[in-house]
Amino acid sequence: MIEALSEKLKQLSPELAKSITISQEEMLWLRNASGKDLYHIACRELGLDPVVVPYPFDPAWTAIDLGNVRHADLAEALVGVFPTGTSMAETLADQIQLCRAFANSNTVTEQLTEVVVEVIRKFPTCANDLRLGRNAGDVLDPFILSANYELLSGRDLPKTIEATATHKILMKIEDLLGNLHQSVIGAMRGNFRIPEPQGKSGDKETLDPIHNPFPGADVGQVPTSEEPNRLRLFQVKSKTGSAKGGDGKRLGEQLRHLEQTYGAQTFYAAVVGNTLRGHRSKSAVLKASPETVVIVGETALAEMTLSSVGGELLLRVYQRAFRAAAEVVGYSFEAVVEEVALVFQREAIEHGEDFLTAWLHHAIDGPASEQDSRSSIDASS
Repeated sequence: MIEALSEKLKQLSPELAKSITISQEEMLWLRNASGKDLYHIACRELGLDPVVVPYPFDPAWTAIDLGNVRHADLAEALVGVFPTGTSMAETLADQIQLCRAFANSNTVTEQLTEVVVEVIRKFPTCANDLRLGRNAGDVLDPFILSANYELLSGRDLPKTIEATATHKILMKIEDLLGNLHQSVIGAMRGNFRIPEPQGKSGDKETLDPIHNPFPGADVGQVPTSEEPNRLRLFQVKSKTGSAKGGDGKRLGEQLRHLEQTYGAQTFYAAVVGNTLRGHRSKSAVLKASPETVVIVGETALAEMTLSSVGGELLLRVYQRAFRAAAEVVGYSFEAVVEEVALVFQREAIEHGEDFLTAWLHHAIDGPASEQDSRSSIDASS
């Protein structure tokens, strides 16, 4: 495949060139395999004997046909294959979609689980984790806490703590997913993850075949059968609002440069979103790179996964990893909320105040020498 593309691609690092070749081989397997081939792999990865487990789908289906079936329809067709009262139909439906998405689904799931486990270990476990964020200026806002208490939680302290902790955790998960989408989509059949810029300079803007071959792109895709000599490059965002409007011009220029250098087709894709309306950087990207395709939601996922059920393929690996990570860590959100609520209530009693007033003073009290830039003490230290 490398030889069929531009001379520039031949200058890529051996590691990246190998990754592209493997991606093409994985996609070629999928295009040439039968539905039974895919089904048997899914069975074997679950420890099931494919000779014993009947194949309930159309014998004429290809692997792509089977891989494009919606999860609900897969599970429904598999219900009669297993005894009632088991979850095996759902589990095998999961595995079929995972094997459609990844040539090494178990490895991808295990790696993803490890990442999720590390994030769970940073979830709040005590009152201090809610009091302060990663730096000394990230104090829990007493006025937001008051709104939470009065408007959302029915003036109930445990519910207030639960909503506060939930918000902090969901922010961590949002950050996690922003990084994961690129890696997970990049690991799918036919795709390759574009490496971060290498080298001492750390220059993320300048194209360099070895150290920074695709600035502006996160995921590459081997040529499709419709365009066998054209690489496809994707800038991947979590949702339409996750890129600043001011970034559009710079990104568009990068994508246009990739088109000119490699003859590639470029995409600016958002995983979540059901319309281009309100897209903050679409106009700026297209002005700088008119040939770039801006896509969101189901359409974006179909292009990035080359599947009509791309969103389900992505969801399936996340579900499996989240479930496995929860089992590894054993994090009890309910127990944390209960403990933190008791701490906040006890501190309020000790100060002879209601907990909101007590928290107000926790959040704003401090030596004037550390709160005023006019003091002789460096406020930034």
